Amino acid sequence: MLQGVGINPSSLQRDDESQAFYREVVASRLNIFTSYGSGDEEYLQTLDEQIRVFDEIYVDTAPIIQKDWFLHFVADSKDILKRRKKRLIILEKTMEELYGLKSNPEKDQDVRIRAIIRPDLIRSLAKQRIVRLGDTGSGGIADDHLVELFRRIGANLNLMLITQDRGLSERIVHLATELGEECEEVKPLTFLEKLIGKKKEREVITHRMIACKLIEGGKLKRLYICPECSQSYYDDLYATEGIVLCGRCYIRLREEEERKELANRKRREAQLKAEEERQKKLEAEEERLERERNRLTIEKLILRRKQLAIFYSSIGVTILLLIIALLVSR
Repeated sequence: MLQGVGINPSSLQRDDESQAFYREVVASRLNIFTSYGSGDEEYLQTLDEQIRVFDEIYVDTAPIIQKDWFLHFVADSKDILKRRKKRLIILEKTMEELYGLKSNPEKDQDVRIRAIIRPDLIRSLAKQRIVRLGDTGSGGIADDHLVELFRRIGANLNLMLITQDRGLSERIVHLATELGEECEEVKPLTFLEKLIGKKKEREVITHRMIACKLIEGGKLKRLYICPECSQSYYDDLYATEGIVLCGRCYIRLREEEERKELANRKRREAQLKAEEERQKKLEAEEERLERERNRLTIEKLILRRKQLAIFYSSIGVTILLLIIALLVSR
């Protein structure tokens, strides 16, 4: 089996990495790779939920030849796909790319060997109804066909793309957002419905479209795009939209919010303190005016008493003078 893919049996390496690669070649040739399955029940449950949600799961070229990760992924998803009656879809254009890689001298030997053994494995999986080979319908770049295919069917189907191509993944996420803004459609009323004046409710077309990559162990990581910095990043398979804040922007915005809250709190405290000072000044001014009013009232009372005393004194003097005048006249 090794000699059939260009590996000289007399020059086999004994290191762990080489032994793992030979094991991968034999497993692919025999189509027996149950030992590649994951024992992480929590991840398998998440994978089961994701496969259940999506109507079609497309696999690009790069994850098929990325080390032995594709074997791990198939081993984990094989039983789930059978139970859910789903299949991995690999386009004929992807198969053509694999055929081109196996004779590309610019690629490493392990990549060329995987390009040789993977098509046979894929055809074997197709016979087991684990994989379905899809026709792209025309020539050109496989990435462009995938985007156009997702644009055409993405409004009515939930789609997942597994690819190591970050640029392609970003195109799919942007496409999902674009379709999400156009997903509401209103079916026209029939002639009879128009005749009787019936109002037809809006029927909303819902969809999900995500892009993932394979990591070590064949596990899926989903691509998200941050709406703040427009940078893409990979994270776990959360049930959310593709445009999600990244960790850095989330922390930065939270810190900015905390700074704004602190500044608002200080401003409110300063305003409260200024209001307290103003109230104190008003109270002090009111007390001063009250004292002034009291002082003026006392002065007025004293003046009033002085005026009454003078008035009564003048009356008394007048009466006294009259009495004296009467006495003198006698």
